[in-house]
Amino acid sequence: MSNNTLDLGENDLLLENKYLDNSIDKQQYNLPWIEKYRPDNFEDIISHNDILNALDKMINNNSLPHLIFYGPPGTGKTTTILASAKKMYGNSYRNMILELNGSEDRGINVVREQIKDFSASKQFINNSVKLVILDEADSMTYDAQFALRRVIENYTSNTRFCLICNYETKIITALKSRCMIFRFSPISSDVHFNKLKNIANKEQVNIQEESLKLLIKLAEGDMRKSINLIQSIHTALKYYNMEITVDDIYRQIGYPTIKQRDEMIKIIFDKKVNLKDTIKKINHFKHLYGISSNDILKDITNYIITFDNNINMFDKLGDLESFTGISFNDNIFLASIISIVKNNLI
Repeated sequence: MSNNTLDLGENDLLLENKYLDNSIDKQQYNLPWIEKYRPDNFEDIISHNDILNALDKMINNNSLPHLIFYGPPGTGKTTTILASAKKMYGNSYRNMILELNGSEDRGINVVREQIKDFSASKQFINNSVKLVILDEADSMTYDAQFALRRVIENYTSNTRFCLICNYETKIITALKSRCMIFRFSPISSDVHFNKLKNIANKEQVNIQEESLKLLIKLAEGDMRKSINLIQSIHTALKYYNMEITVDDIYRQIGYPTIKQRDEMIKIIFDKKVNLKDTIKKINHFKHLYGISSNDILKDITNYIITFDNNINMFDKLGDLESFTGISFNDNIFLASIISIVKNNLI
């Protein structure tokens, strides 16, 4: 019994030594991959070279302005400003920044209290200006944004502000005019592929190249989404030591395979199947595979672009989607989609 216990301890020690020999931080080992592989500096950020070059020059010249970063999720906005903070302040960067989330801290009191107090306080450790990072700033109320405009005016001498958002149009003009605006576009497929393949190699993920390309397609330029997907699928399948295939990805994310989606599209665009039967069959597919009407609309749009090129159908489907922002009933929405397609078949 004691020998078994000793052996177990030795195994644990060997495992720990293995991590130390490979310079693996044990805390890092248990991090989600999106944090584990988040770049710490400009050199490790894989895209947006023009933005990085501009920021690098401004930081080196001590002329960093107030900033607005906008663009789709997972394109590196937060990573870029944190890398900028580390470049500006080094290891003491946590003492020099205030990081808030606009979707949670969205009211005027946050601006009047937390942000104003941080901006007004003097910094004795470092002579550099401090940095306020407001993530999801487009979720802040208009009153809070107007109050923030006044704080920016009053404390520009010792504080810089970076507003991060998905939609620049939701930021008031008074704030936009005081900031330098950078747009972060979706990560390009080739850059995305190389990064994801690198992560897969480091984590010993057994995945087909075709499956990697599918993950990138599903992520639509969102690096965070693709990394989360590959980690969740690997976690689910690693104990079976299986190679991750395209079908595994569709199954894990609860989305129908290409063959199943083609079957749905075939029914929708079949002139011989009437409207009532089509709605009934597609509803069955919808509940069977757990997909949304928006997913079906996306597949229909891709099919029209590839095979049909019916401009009239595009117009009507676009108008229909715009109405969902006003009022939305999923069953009526699906029936309307199918009705538009059936009525515009050539």
